[in-house]
Amino acid sequence: MKRVGTILFQGLVALLPAILTLYILFWLVSSAETVLGGMLKLLLPSGWYIPGMGLLAGLVVTFLFGLALNAFLVRRLLDLGERLADHIPLVKTLYGSLKDFIGFFAKQRDSQFNQVVTMDLEFGGKPMRMIGFVTRSDFSSLPAGIGEEGEIAVYLPLSYQIGGYTVIVPRSSVKPVNMSTHRAMGFVVTGGMTTDKGLK
Repeated sequence: MKRVGTILFQGLVALLPAILTLYILFWLVSSAETVLGGMLKLLLPSGWYIPGMGLLAGLVVTFLFGLALNAFLVRRLLDLGERLADHIPLVKTLYGSLKDFIGFFAKQRDSQFNQVVTMDLEFGGKPMRMIGFVTRSDFSSLPAGIGEEGEIAVYLPLSYQIGGYTVIVPRSSVKPVNMSTHRAMGFVVTGGMTTDKGLK
């Protein structure tokens, strides 16, 4: 029975990520179909609606919104909305945290957001090594005293939660790691249980 339980657990570990991914994709598709599809049913003449048009409309709206971001007026409106959100305590915290977290990965093409490093520390007299991500190397746009020449900002994420620490350290105190950002983040978030090397 112990052997059977082990095999079942291994199967669950292998299937769960795929099941959750499929569920999230299904939820996104069904939500787009329900919300936008319902709107199309009201706007289109009777009998014109075809299942799947809600999802298609969602893709079109997303694409058009991406194009509109390049328009000056739209960007001004978005900036105004963000400034308004900054005055609402709970919204400010949630929106700002999510925006910064997603923006971290959206800027991976920028070399400073694509550098995984390790930093040697000491705890209880024992050496340890933490994995981090270089998030900033230029502090010229920030108030004096936050970062100096030759220093970098390193984000140290915590396992199994969205959170971590940002430390300002000399560049010489970190060592680059030949690993992609999303693989390194997966390694840290799962407590080191991922096995994919994830080399760049």
